[in-house]
Amino acid sequence: MILVANIYKRSLLFFLFFFAACSSETEFISLSGQAFGTFYDIKFEKSHQNLKKVNDEINDIFISINECCSTYKKDSLVSLKRDIKNTDFFEQEIKNHFEEVKKISLKANKTARGFILFKNYDYFNAVAKGYAVDIISSKLKELNIKNFFINIGGEIRAEGMKNKNFWKIGIENPLTNQQNIFKPFKFKQNLSIATSGNYRNPGHIVGIGGNKIDQDVLSISVIDKKSTAYADALATGLFALGNVNLIKNNIVDKDIPALLIFKGNEKIQSFESKQWKELLQ
Repeated sequence: MILVANIYKRSLLFFLFFFAACSSETEFISLSGQAFGTFYDIKFEKSHQNLKKVNDEINDIFISINECCSTYKKDSLVSLKRDIKNTDFFEQEIKNHFEEVKKISLKANKTARGFILFKNYDYFNAVAKGYAVDIISSKLKELNIKNFFINIGGEIRAEGMKNKNFWKIGIENPLTNQQNIFKPFKFKQNLSIATSGNYRNPGHIVGIGGNKIDQDVLSISVIDKKSTAYADALATGLFALGNVNLIKNNIVDKDIPALLIFKGNEKIQSFESKQWKELLQ
C-alpha cells in the first residue's frame, strides 16, 4: 500500500474504456484514473444502470474518503483531529468513515500486536485505499452489479467472474530494478487482497517504536474474505513488525492468509501460509 496523498477534486475526469464483447459474452466496462496519489482501475459488467450514475457514485466516494482520511489535506477530518480542532461541522457520513477506519485499525493492531495504525493519526490513512475499495464494492452491489474487479493502488476486491473466467491477479516483483509479476494467482471466490512494502516508496512505513524495517523484508500481502480495509491495515501492521521471523511467526500463530516476500541466502524467497493457499485453491 501507499499512504494517501493530497489528491482528489470533483473536476477529475474519468477515463472510460469499453471492452468489445462477442455476442455470447457480457460486456465489461473499465473506469481508470488517479486517486489517493495512485492509480485506480475498476472493471464491472455492463448493466441497466446509467454509466454516468455509476461514475458519479464512485466519484463521490473518492471525495468523501479523502475528506475523511487524508493526512495531507489540511482541512480533512483526520487532520483537524490531529491538530485538535473542531470537527463537529462534518457531515455524518464523513464521521462514520472516520469511526469505521478507527475500528478496523484497532482490530488489525490486536492481530499484529504493537503497531497502532492511527497513533497520533499519522498513519490513519494507511487503510484509506482498502476502505475505499470496500465502499465502492458495496455501492456496485447496491446497483445490482455482481461481477467486478476493483484495484486502487494494488488494494483489490474481486467478486464474481468475467465471462465464466476467474479474475486473475499478480503480486508485483519487489526488486527495484524489476517491473514484472513475482507470482500470478486466480481468485476462485470473492476475496480482497492488500500488499504493503517500502520497495517503491522507501521509508513510508516506519517500524514499531520508530525502528527501521529490516531490508530483507520486501513485501507482505494479506487476503481477507470480506474486507479490503482490514487486509490493508493488517498488511501494514505486519510489515511494520520489521523482521522476517517475527512476521512469519505472527502469520502462523494468528492463522493469517498471507504471502511474505523476503531476501534470504542472497536471493528472493517467499513464504505462503496454509490459509493463503487454501483461499486460492
